[in-house]
Amino acid sequence: MEDKDPREIWVELGSRRYPIYVGSGVLAETGRLMKERLPSAQCAIVSHGDILELHGEALKESLEGAEIETHLVVVPSGEESKSWERAGWLHGVLVDLKLDRASSILAFGGGVVGDLAGFVASTFVRGVNLVQAPTTLLAQVDSSIGGKTAVNHAKGKNLIGSFYQPRLVVVDPSLLETLPRRERRSGLAEVVKYGVIADRELFELLEEAGEAALDDAETLEWAVGRCCAIKARIVERDERDTRGVRAALNYGHTLGHALEIQSQLSMRHGEAVAVGMIFAAEIAARRGLMQRGDAERLRRLLKRLHLPTSVSIREAGPILEAMRRDKKVEAGAVRFVLPTGIGRAPVVEPISDAEITGTLKDSMVVEG
Repeated sequence: MEDKDPREIWVELGSRRYPIYVGSGVLAETGRLMKERLPSAQCAIVSHGDILELHGEALKESLEGAEIETHLVVVPSGEESKSWERAGWLHGVLVDLKLDRASSILAFGGGVVGDLAGFVASTFVRGVNLVQAPTTLLAQVDSSIGGKTAVNHAKGKNLIGSFYQPRLVVVDPSLLETLPRRERRSGLAEVVKYGVIADRELFELLEEAGEAALDDAETLEWAVGRCCAIKARIVERDERDTRGVRAALNYGHTLGHALEIQSQLSMRHGEAVAVGMIFAAEIAARRGLMQRGDAERLRRLLKRLHLPTSVSIREAGPILEAMRRDKKVEAGAVRFVLPTGIGRAPVVEPISDAEITGTLKDSMVVEG
């Protein structure tokens, strides 16, 4: 295993290049790291109350120690906070705090906080400095990096958003120790995703360690850093998701997002993505893109990590409808990221409604 120590990973985007700092305890260095890169004299930390109760004081002390005036802004927990209405409310709070274009917004939380705060940072006074300090495994390895920000709409997830890169990302895996185990386990689905689409060694490490990877700080930190580096390289090649390279990151997400919506968000994101990865692997195996043995290997790993590989639904129609509202629909066809093997780049292909419905009904991916 390599690259175990806390390190600095750069996302190379020309004049907008930025670092990802990965390491246990690095949260305490946030103020210094911001001071080195940003002109900000003011910062609004956007977070949930439970996160601030656990870690807020340490973060605030770090910023104030760097002579950054700090304000704490609490948003409710849950996907419901990722809304147009909550974004408007947050804009108003920032006005009241008298933040200006030289100020910073620090997103301190999981994907909901990162997306909401990032979207607001991109639109408040036409853009203020954004810092991401993710506190969930999912956000640390994926959503905090790459500049995708969004809020949800009643008609679909992440339909209103922007590309807006942070100025720096602070990834402290030690924060994961305070998360519920189900939340951490859910995040492992995204780590598995990276193994399938880009990193055979990472996949094999998860096969060897299983869920124990969550309990071994050294292993988990290595895996988080590895995922951050993969994400950085993909974003560099396709920042705005226009060349087809970044689409690989959506592996498992087309069906996954639909399942999240249909479950009324009772499924964790990673749980839904796990089922989505199995579904896409089944289609890939049927098309001859992926060996059946690799698809079964993926299924075994997800089961070992206690992640779902199937769900029960009454009918396929609502799932199809939700997928057709997804951003990955082009020319009326749902486009799926299909794996080609463990650690190999996937392909993106259109899938007909009939093929989706047939696979849902007889592949044992969705039972009902």
